[in-house]
Amino acid sequence: MPTAAAQPTDDRPILLGGHRVGLALMRKEDIPHIARWNQDLEFTANIGSPGEAHSLEMRQEFFDKNARMRSDSVEFAVILLSTGQLVGFGGLSDISRAMTATLFVGIGERDLWNQGLGTEATRLICEYGFFFRNLFSIKVEVNGYNRRAIRVYERLGFRLVGRLRGVIMLNGARHDQVIMDLLRQELKLEHVARFEALGERTGEPLQLDDRQGSK
Repeated sequence: MPTAAAQPTDDRPILLGGHRVGLALMRKEDIPHIARWNQDLEFTANIGSPGEAHSLEMRQEFFDKNARMRSDSVEFAVILLSTGQLVGFGGLSDISRAMTATLFVGIGERDLWNQGLGTEATRLICEYGFFFRNLFSIKVEVNGYNRRAIRVYERLGFRLVGRLRGVIMLNGARHDQVIMDLLRQELKLEHVARFEALGERTGEPLQLDDRQGSK
């Protein structure tokens, strides 16, 4: 069973912080840790890919393709604020013109499971999506056997919108894929409050600084 490897703390900028974890950009130095997590079959089953494992080379390829923010997707490192340790990842994919997106999130370090870090990381990602990406709704797809994750999403306000019945197989049994979503008005935005002034409308026409002059 994989165990947590020692990680040096770092001083990467936190884009959006909560009480215990924050969101930051991914770095190449994160790749070995994410590869290690994705060789833990319990972890990959819980994030929706039972039986899947990723090599270091696969994660390098994924990083090269997805590390940069794009109009249709964004991935964050989840950082433990008290130490600067990388503890997970998450983000939004399939961001559409209809302003909808799909959430993904995972806390990789086993000794930090069941401590509420995934719940807070999920909230931060949703707040980022609703405030900065102006999303109308965020969807999550979770395998029916992962009842812990379903309870986390329910606590945050996600609602059941459908099931794909029996499409997931594990240990000889069939499980539903559960589809849930959250609307912008259903989540109180707490951690982006310090950015709210950015979007205020003053009602005054835009005035150019006279000192700039014309060229």
